[in-house]
Amino acid sequence: MTKTQVSEGMSALGRPAQYQRSSRKGKKAWRKHIDLSATEAALEDIREQERVMGTAAHSQKNQDLFVEDRSGQETQLARQAREKRKLKSQEILAQRSAVPAVQQKARSSFQLDTKTAAGKANAAGLPEKVKKRLRTLASRPHEGLQGEDEHGSAGKFQSDAVLAEKHDLWGAPVPKVENEWITPAMKSAVHKPKSMYHEPSAPAKSLSAVSKPHPGISYNPDFDSHESLIQRAFEKAKEQELDENSLRQWREQMRNVTQGHDQAGALSMKIDDSTTNEEEQEDDDENASQRTKLPGRKTAAQRRREARARDQYNEAQQRRKERQMRALISEASSHSKKLGKAAEERAKLIEQRREAKLARMRESGMAGSKVGKYAVPEERIDVQTGDELSESLRQLKPEGNLFWDRFQNLQARGLTESRRLVQPMRRRLKTKTYDRHTFKRD
Repeated sequence: MTKTQVSEGMSALGRPAQYQRSSRKGKKAWRKHIDLSATEAALEDIREQERVMGTAAHSQKNQDLFVEDRSGQETQLARQAREKRKLKSQEILAQRSAVPAVQQKARSSFQLDTKTAAGKANAAGLPEKVKKRLRTLASRPHEGLQGEDEHGSAGKFQSDAVLAEKHDLWGAPVPKVENEWITPAMKSAVHKPKSMYHEPSAPAKSLSAVSKPHPGISYNPDFDSHESLIQRAFEKAKEQELDENSLRQWREQMRNVTQGHDQAGALSMKIDDSTTNEEEQEDDDENASQRTKLPGRKTAAQRRREARARDQYNEAQQRRKERQMRALISEASSHSKKLGKAAEERAKLIEQRREAKLARMRESGMAGSKVGKYAVPEERIDVQTGDELSESLRQLKPEGNLFWDRFQNLQARGLTESRRLVQPMRRRLKTKTYDRHTFKRD
């Protein structure tokens, strides 16, 4: 069977189509010389249906394509009397394609604001040539709502649908359109310190500018007040001494550790005999060569035995995990109760610590707590023994420093940052070393 094709350029109403034998040199020729006239005619028929009806006939329903005529056939004269024949030009103009037109690209249109006073002033300040040039550069002229163009009574263009809405920068925020098929982006929570919501040193500022002195500081105190002041000063001095002793012991321990390490390293340095080591190494090599034995090939029984042992081990591990999981599931309720109780106790402890801290700050301010680089100094205790107490107000000796007390009060209330006294340091010159040789002159 040979492959044929219709000769090109032949009219459909002329002589019959002449078939020619196509080339059969290869597969490319078989694909190239194919008669597609029937296929192209069918596609063109479908396009014509889309232009006339909007969609192809095979995609429409039967009720849209066919109508039941129950009144009978109408005569030709009655139809002509009822219908008036249109002109040919009207028939041509009435033929509109049912396919929607291609939408043009949205363009921004230029529009002068002449509604407000400022807009009128700005529009009046521009010459007509400048306005015309701006209109030409901005976009092409659009037809108005009532058929008025740019030269009509309107005098301005109609805005595009894209730029119809005006955005107010300081107005209400534009509502965001949420799509159900798009998952919202999860933003990481920003950690904000508690000091942003309340001032941490607020309770300390409630202290009075001049703190109330202890009753035992009086030149003629009673016995109980004087004893309590002495006990308070003793406890503070004892705590300070213990801190100094612990720091001194820690430094001594570190010094002993470093010195002992250096001495141990010096003592452990010994000169090894190279010949002895070589002989011992040779003996070890000979013994190792005698003991080493090449492993033989495993038999099938050994492999099966190892596989069974491996399977048994895996099954035991799986059973062990299942038992642990069942135990965890059975203990989940009790474990959750324990966690809840522990969380409640932790919250109570945190609340107690916070209350104790607030009470301490209300009493002595921020004294003793570290704020910034240095800790706020505590209030100094000026105490006198029983022999040093004066018998009358005339024999009273002034003690303490009023300026230091006021400055410490400012630091305790959080009005002044804590500082340390910086002593001026003496300039230390770098020592210069020289190498002196005995065989050279000085």
